[in-house]
Amino acid sequence: MNLASAPKERDQAIDILRGFALVTITINHLTGFAFHKGALGMAFPTLSHWGFSSAAEIFFLVSGYLVGAVYLRDDRLDRFTRHMFARAGRLYLYNALLFLMILPICWLSPQLARLSFFRYFIEGGPVALASFGVMYLQPYCLEILATYTVLMIAAPIFAWGLVRSPIVTLSLSLILYICAYNFQWLKLPGGIPGGEWRWNFSPASWQFLFFGAMAAGRYRLADRLKGLFVADRRWFLAAAALFATLTAIYVAQTELAPFGLDFRIWGQSKVRVGPIRILHALSVCWFALGALWLWPGLQKGWIGRHVAMIGSCSLQAFVASVVISYAAGLIWVEFAPTYRGYILLCVASVVALGLFVRIYTLAKQRPAMELIPARA
Repeated sequence: MNLASAPKERDQAIDILRGFALVTITINHLTGFAFHKGALGMAFPTLSHWGFSSAAEIFFLVSGYLVGAVYLRDDRLDRFTRHMFARAGRLYLYNALLFLMILPICWLSPQLARLSFFRYFIEGGPVALASFGVMYLQPYCLEILATYTVLMIAAPIFAWGLVRSPIVTLSLSLILYICAYNFQWLKLPGGIPGGEWRWNFSPASWQFLFFGAMAAGRYRLADRLKGLFVADRRWFLAAAALFATLTAIYVAQTELAPFGLDFRIWGQSKVRVGPIRILHALSVCWFALGALWLWPGLQKGWIGRHVAMIGSCSLQAFVASVVISYAAGLIWVEFAPTYRGYILLCVASVVALGLFVRIYTLAKQRPAMELIPARA
């Protein structure tokens, strides 16, 4: 079956969703520093503040979908493999560059180095640095790119099965996910140098989220979903109801405890990406995309356009977000370890991310503009 089709106009709604995920990641990384250091108060509200999932699940879902939609539109597996290996190499290089950019920041702050596990690499010398080079160990915030690189390398195997037998291939992916969720030994050794010494984003678990989205992208399920939402708004109401219900359950876990109704929903593990996290991430995507599809004006507004710009250059924006989070973490740990300082730095981090993307986008556009001949 040949799924090749003419290129379609870029769906800005998907860029906006990914942009919001990157903004959330930026704030959540800083929140991790502040709360591990003992900050008191409510965390800065983000997409993941009142829900089972975090921005990471949305990032993997959207990235997997776009890989399937852009690179697996036909059965040219040789071309797909070249694209995936090239992208895996690019991710690895970006992650190495990110490591080198953050190292001096942590060198200036022993406290930040301890909180981020960079102290292990600073004190461990060449052996510790080599452990990062072979993707055995990663400091805080860099684990997601390591997992993403592994999934890119494995993507051609999944694509080969998806082309030949989609049902069997997806079933095998689900079986691997179930096994990885229940058996600890399927988690890769290494990860962050602390705790249980296992990967924080277990590839055997997260592959189901990424490859499932990749299959959805191959068959353009978002286009079909958009058609359903636009034709009948009850689909959006259903998505909103699911999102609201899951949010209410999440909040009830803690808010009802003083009244004797103390409970915890099963399947919330982030390391193994629990089922309830996947369902919640899907509900966030369906609700957000549905709103953007039904009310296009949201995409054309100032916020929509700037967030879409962040989402359109996700890899560069992610690298910048991590550097910004570490720089903000340094400022908070060393100079302003207060709740007010944390809130102000969250806002400043988002502004800095937006400025970086704006400058990066203008720099990319300049060579193209210089090729346009001036009018006489």
